[in-house]
Amino acid sequence: MAAALRTRSGRVFSAVNLDATVGRMAVCAEPIALGQAIMAGERQFDCIVAVRQPRPGEVPQDIAVVSPCGGCRELLYDHARDIAVIVPGATGAHRVALRDLLPLPYRR
Repeated sequence: MAAALRTRSGRVFSAVNLDATVGRMAVCAEPIALGQAIMAGERQFDCIVAVRQPRPGEVPQDIAVVSPCGGCRELLYDHARDIAVIVPGATGAHRVALRDLLPLPYRR
């Protein structure tokens, strides 16, 4: 997986996920891209997209936009509440508001 996050200033931060032998230790690409943007001083975010890359032996046409997992949705809500998310759809990828993907976010 890979992700790209665009800030409102136009900067783009990209990342890949980090797989791990212990599955729960893996880190998705979206929080890595978000962390890079925050470390660069960015706090206003435009949109984010995650893309599934083909595994070895798969054909390049298997590249596809994917929706962020629940954990990434919650993390984005905590740090980039107004961000748009590019998600797959029946007629291709399109933008949706994060709040539409996470209508009832976790709150303590």
